[in-house]
Amino acid sequence: PGGFLSGGQAYVTFALTHHCGTTVVMSYGMGVDSTAILLRWLTDPSSRDFDLRDLVVISADTGGEFEQTITDVQEVVLPALRAAGVRFIQVGRSRRKTTAHGGGVAVLQDSTEPTRLYAAAYTLEDEMLSAGTLPQIGGVRTCSIHAKGNCLDPIIAAVTAGRRYRHVVGFESEERSRALKDALFNTDRRTGWYPLQDWGWDRARCSDFIAALTGRRWAKSACGYCPFAMRTDVGRQNVAARWRREPQKGARALFLEHVARSLNERQTLIEGSSAANLVTSAGLGDVQARFGAMLDECEYAVYEVRRLTRRSSAQTHGRGITARSVRAVVRGTRQQMRDELARCGGTRVIGGDGIVRHFLRERGEQLPALEHFFVVCPAVVEDKERPGFRTWWQEATSHDVLF
Repeated sequence: PGGFLSGGQAYVTFALTHHCGTTVVMSYGMGVDSTAILLRWLTDPSSRDFDLRDLVVISADTGGEFEQTITDVQEVVLPALRAAGVRFIQVGRSRRKTTAHGGGVAVLQDSTEPTRLYAAAYTLEDEMLSAGTLPQIGGVRTCSIHAKGNCLDPIIAAVTAGRRYRHVVGFESEERSRALKDALFNTDRRTGWYPLQDWGWDRARCSDFIAALTGRRWAKSACGYCPFAMRTDVGRQNVAARWRREPQKGARALFLEHVARSLNERQTLIEGSSAANLVTSAGLGDVQARFGAMLDECEYAVYEVRRLTRRSSAQTHGRGITARSVRAVVRGTRQQMRDELARCGGTRVIGGDGIVRHFLRERGEQLPALEHFFVVCPAVVEDKERPGFRTWWQEATSHDVLF
């Protein structure tokens, strides 16, 4: 309804001829903060200085959202958007690689009469599993960039078509630093706008407003395996409670962590602990049972993993980049792969995660630090080798032979 579209160029052509008066674009994350803004605007005209015909709400599907959030949005927000005739665009990735011009980005629906949320063909979980890794807590939130920013930016550019616009982001009153950082991306066309900071609304105020209006306590929007949601004791308790209500989400988180951990024991969803430990300590037996069923249904592979940390080119004794090579040696059932692993030679080591690895070279402290082992893992990880890895590995191992 309202024009079901997909793909880059087809969408751009449509956008240039639809709602040419657009001045306000809202990135809707479906969480407490952005939902409070949207519902206030829809129910209280005095809270906004624009006509709803000039509002476009855009949401990017990551593929990992909790079902309760999806239900709440479909039962509360979408009917409100329909009643007001507000344009709602749902986007997501159609493949792993996206471009600044919208390649790899699909418009799942573009409508003023939305009735449901649509799922992206390629999810953040797909990306993490194929790479055998997890969202990283430190540094830039690349998971948000890949699954949200890279999808939203080209669509916003198409919708605004070179005109000036205000870009609404749901940073609440205690997130001044995030707003200041976002404002660095302002241009002569784009102006970041943070209504909650104008209103002085914090997270609690947003939650109370939604509850008074809808009778529901809105849950935090997050992927079911989000490491940022599990950084604090309170966060971990909240996630455990949500996994208890939605055990399949918890099982998916355990599966994602297990795959990443198989290739790198140090990779977990909780710093200094793990999602597996959280499930055990919280007594989430249903989550554990579903995770076990997922493992039973998998195809498996023996993976050869090589990892190398180079010396820093800037500091004499500093650490440089870490590069990895992952290759599936053979595929089959779990028992077949366990038998194959036993024939791989090397030193059999059972890690703290309970995963058996056969090491040809255990990681040392001296740089360049090398690690080389074989491990049985669900066959979901793609063969991948960082550019330059082969040369660096050869140089490092040749040095051992010569000296």
